[in-house]
Amino acid sequence: RAGGLCRSRRCSSTMIAVLIAHSATVISPGSKVLVVGSGPVCLCAAKLAAVRGFSTTCLVPPGDCELGPGLVSEGGDLGSLPLTFMPVAGPEASEEAIEAAAASAEGLILAIDNEGAFGKPVLETFLQPSSALQRVAVMSRYLNGEGMGFFASAAKTAANKDVWAANAQAVASYKAMEAEVARMSGAAGVEWTVIRAGTLKGGGSGCSGEEGDERSGEPSLLTPAFYELGQQDIVNWRLLYDCSALKVKLVRGDTLPGPGFTAALTATDKVGAGDSHRGAVAAALVEALRSPDAANRDYSVAAEEGREFPGEKEWSHLFEAAH
Repeated sequence: RAGGLCRSRRCSSTMIAVLIAHSATVISPGSKVLVVGSGPVCLCAAKLAAVRGFSTTCLVPPGDCELGPGLVSEGGDLGSLPLTFMPVAGPEASEEAIEAAAASAEGLILAIDNEGAFGKPVLETFLQPSSALQRVAVMSRYLNGEGMGFFASAAKTAANKDVWAANAQAVASYKAMEAEVARMSGAAGVEWTVIRAGTLKGGGSGCSGEEGDERSGEPSLLTPAFYELGQQDIVNWRLLYDCSALKVKLVRGDTLPGPGFTAALTATDKVGAGDSHRGAVAAALVEALRSPDAANRDYSVAAEEGREFPGEKEWSHLFEAAH
């Protein structure tokens, strides 16, 4: 009887999960999506949302508005891509335009490339009960503390400032943001998804547009102009990473470790524990808007060695299979 009862309970849990997934609201191509944040991961998410057919507005600082078109399309010509850049501050910013974009968006993506989290006042602007919003996907970080500490902090200082070392202040800010997103989403009748990243690496298209280059890459990501940003090395390790770290691991919850004692060895071009490819994080944020399985759940994204980036069907399967 006990065995039968356990099996019955497991069956009931499975049925409940299936019913929740099927009742979840999903965002379809043509819907309005607002992408808010800063940096390459935000710009990449905006590009992928537009590529997937969403009518996309990217609300970013003036500097990102200037860089955005060239990072999204070579030469900066967006053509028929349904993507508009809007400044969040500066002389060109319009409070009325921002409010209108927030009120009409059916999907919302929140992503900041550095270690900044969205505070309550900003979240209140975009998570309003009176808006058209149905789904929100927000980028957070690995917060469980495993594989962090001295080695990760040392690698961040000495090798790569983007290494995620989970300092206490940043962790507290992300936890507060996640709690506010869940609370405000519930009050607004909106379904949320948290996408967790570790150390953000890569994000460009690699060598995918260069004939005869066997290193390849993923053409849907940011243009080669991405490799001109920031500090330049003799060998552009970000380009090498974008050719070899395209496989994605997606798991439920906050369970993945940081780089641990190998942090210094894997801080740049080598794929290591705690890595998250920017393109994968951006794609996960976009795909979460239209995945029934992703509603009101959190996922962690990890990079793995591989030369094939997931397509639309593969992303759907990743969310379905994540556990």
